Amino acid sequence: MDRFKEELLQKRRALANQVRETNASSLETGSDGVQDSADQAMTAYTKEFLLSVGDADRQVLRQVDAALEKIRRKQYGVCERCGEPIGEKRLEALPFVPFCIACQEEEERRF
Repeated sequence: MDRFKEELLQKRRALANQVRETNASSLETGSDGVQDSADQAMTAYTKEFLLSVGDADRQVLRQVDAALEKIRRKQYGVCERCGEPIGEKRLEALPFVPFCIACQEEEERRF
Protein backbone atom coordinates (compact mmCIF):
# COMPACT_ATOMS: atom_id res chain seq x y z
CA MET A 1 0.00 0.00 0.00
CA ASP A 2 2.84 2.39 0.84
CA ARG A 3 4.35 1.85 -2.61
CA PHE A 4 1.08 2.79 -4.34
CA LYS A 5 0.65 5.79 -2.05
CA GLU A 6 4.12 7.09 -2.93
CA GLU A 7 3.51 6.55 -6.66
CA LEU A 8 0.21 8.42 -6.40
CA LEU A 9 1.84 11.30 -4.50
CA GLN A 10 4.57 11.58 -7.15
CA LYS A 11 1.95 11.49 -9.92
CA ARG A 12 -0.05 14.17 -8.10
CA ARG A 13 2.97 16.48 -7.85
CA ALA A 14 3.78 16.01 -11.54
CA LEU A 15 0.18 16.63 -12.63
CA ALA A 16 -0.16 19.71 -10.43
CA ASN A 17 2.99 21.14 -12.04
CA GLN A 18 1.67 20.34 -15.52
CA VAL A 19 -1.66 22.03 -14.79
CA ARG A 20 0.13 25.15 -13.51
CA GLU A 21 2.42 25.23 -16.57
CA THR A 22 -0.48 24.72 -18.97
CA ASN A 23 -2.48 27.50 -17.30
CA ALA A 24 0.53 29.82 -17.50
CA SER A 25 1.13 28.93 -21.16
CA SER A 26 -2.49 29.51 -22.11
CA LEU A 27 -2.36 32.93 -20.46
CA GLU A 28 0.86 33.79 -22.31
CA THR A 29 -0.59 32.74 -25.67
CA GLY A 30 -2.18 35.92 -26.73
CA SER A 31 -2.10 38.81 -29.05
CA ASP A 32 1.27 40.51 -29.32
CA GLY A 33 0.06 43.28 -31.54
CA VAL A 34 -1.46 43.21 -35.00
CA GLN A 35 -2.29 39.73 -36.24
CA ASP A 36 -3.70 38.63 -39.54
CA SER A 37 -6.50 36.08 -39.66
CA ALA A 38 -4.06 33.14 -39.93
CA ASP A 39 -2.19 34.32 -36.81
CA GLN A 40 -5.47 34.79 -34.97
CA ALA A 41 -6.62 31.29 -35.95
CA MET A 42 -3.30 29.78 -34.81
CA THR A 43 -3.52 31.64 -31.49
CA ALA A 44 -7.09 30.43 -30.95
CA TYR A 45 -6.10 26.85 -31.84
CA THR A 46 -3.12 26.95 -29.47
CA LYS A 47 -5.25 28.24 -26.61
CA GLU A 48 -7.90 25.59 -27.24
CA PHE A 49 -5.25 22.86 -27.39
CA LEU A 50 -3.64 23.99 -24.13
CA LEU A 51 -7.03 24.12 -22.42
CA SER A 52 -7.90 20.58 -23.56
CA VAL A 53 -4.54 19.29 -22.31
CA GLY A 54 -5.15 21.06 -19.02
CA ASP A 55 -8.63 19.52 -18.73
CA ALA A 56 -7.25 16.01 -19.22
CA ASP A 57 -4.55 16.64 -16.59
CA ARG A 58 -7.14 17.97 -14.15
CA GLN A 59 -9.32 14.90 -14.70
CA VAL A 60 -6.42 12.54 -13.93
CA LEU A 61 -5.51 14.72 -10.94
CA ARG A 62 -9.04 14.23 -9.57
CA GLN A 63 -8.68 10.46 -10.02
CA VAL A 64 -5.34 10.51 -8.20
CA ASP A 65 -6.86 12.51 -5.33
CA ALA A 66 -9.74 10.00 -5.13
CA ALA A 67 -7.27 7.10 -4.98
CA LEU A 68 -5.31 8.82 -2.20
CA GLU A 69 -8.55 9.32 -0.29
CA LYS A 70 -9.35 5.61 -0.69
CA ILE A 71 -5.95 4.76 0.76
CA ARG A 72 -6.68 7.03 3.70
CA ARG A 73 -10.04 5.27 4.26
CA LYS A 74 -8.43 1.84 3.70
CA GLN A 75 -10.65 1.19 0.66
CA TYR A 76 -7.93 1.32 -1.98
CA GLY A 77 -7.79 -1.41 -4.61
CA VAL A 78 -11.50 -2.20 -4.55
CA CYS A 79 -13.63 -1.70 -7.67
CA GLU A 80 -16.17 1.09 -7.21
CA ARG A 81 -18.70 -0.76 -9.30
CA CYS A 82 -18.64 -4.42 -8.24
CA GLY A 83 -16.70 -4.26 -4.97
CA GLU A 84 -14.19 -6.88 -6.07
CA PRO A 85 -10.43 -6.35 -5.71
CA ILE A 86 -8.71 -4.60 -8.61
CA GLY A 87 -5.83 -6.72 -9.93
CA GLU A 88 -2.37 -5.74 -8.70
CA LYS A 89 -0.97 -5.61 -12.24
CA ARG A 90 -3.72 -3.15 -13.19
CA LEU A 91 -2.94 -1.00 -10.16
CA GLU A 92 0.77 -1.12 -10.99
CA ALA A 93 0.01 0.18 -14.48
CA LEU A 94 -2.60 2.76 -13.42
CA PRO A 95 -2.63 3.19 -9.64
CA PHE A 96 -5.56 5.62 -9.78
CA VAL A 97 -8.12 3.47 -11.64
CA PRO A 98 -11.54 3.19 -9.96
CA PHE A 99 -12.69 -0.02 -11.69
CA CYS A 100 -11.50 -3.57 -12.27
CA ILE A 101 -10.91 -4.53 -15.90
CA ALA A 102 -14.34 -6.14 -16.37
CA CYS A 103 -16.20 -3.12 -14.98
CA GLN A 104 -14.00 -0.71 -16.96
CA GLU A 105 -14.89 -2.56 -20.16
CA GLU A 106 -18.56 -2.35 -19.21
CA GLU A 107 -18.23 1.40 -18.59
CA GLU A 108 -16.60 1.90 -21.97
CA ARG A 109 -19.36 -0.04 -23.74
CA ARG A 110 -21.95 2.24 -22.15
CA PHE A 111 -20.46 5.26 -23.92
